[in-house]
Amino acid sequence: MSRKLLTAIFFVLCLAAYAPPAGSADGAVGVILSGSADSPIRLEVFSGFECPACGHLFFNTIQQVLKNYRDRVSVVYYEFPLSQHQYARPAARYAAAAARLKDQEKLLRLYETLFADRDTWSKDGSLEASVSKALSPEDFQKVKSIMETEAESIEQDIDRDVDEGMNRNISGTPTLFLNHAGKQERIVVPPTVRDIYTLLSWRLNGLLRQQK
Repeated sequence: MSRKLLTAIFFVLCLAAYAPPAGSADGAVGVILSGSADSPIRLEVFSGFECPACGHLFFNTIQQVLKNYRDRVSVVYYEFPLSQHQYARPAARYAAAAARLKDQEKLLRLYETLFADRDTWSKDGSLEASVSKALSPEDFQKVKSIMETEAESIEQDIDRDVDEGMNRNISGTPTLFLNHAGKQERIVVPPTVRDIYTLLSWRLNGLLRQQK
């Protein structure tokens, strides 16, 4: 049996294993990148901007989900910066501040830019250059102001995301949860897999058919 097939089987087994929610998303912040809090299907992603695998997941899988399931599936990101990633939490602060602009498109541009520029800012923490590139000058100044005036609240937001991840026994990123009909499926992405969109879309299509 090939390594690719074994990996695919491993992923499907992760999807098939139902478990009740270990923690409550109501107590965590999370950032909704598409859909709404009332969406019947919710894909939760625990991620860090300095995590290479998280970047691959975002570009190869999440962007496809956002494109093809925008009105049917809610995608919610939780900040889970790992201790070995020096600038992951500062990046999360920018994302948390930008989320207060209440504009999904602007927030998505910031996510795209932070992930795309990871190899640059992860060397020296030069995050401001990436943020200013992602946002208009006016929005960039708004984000900087929010970071100054709401610094304590931003830290609390990130801490709540991290606590939620710890409550769900997350030890690495990216880790995903698929929520539907009161059930929660944990999706652990194998380290050798960068594009899981085909398998994920197969599962999402199945759940959407059940709702009809």
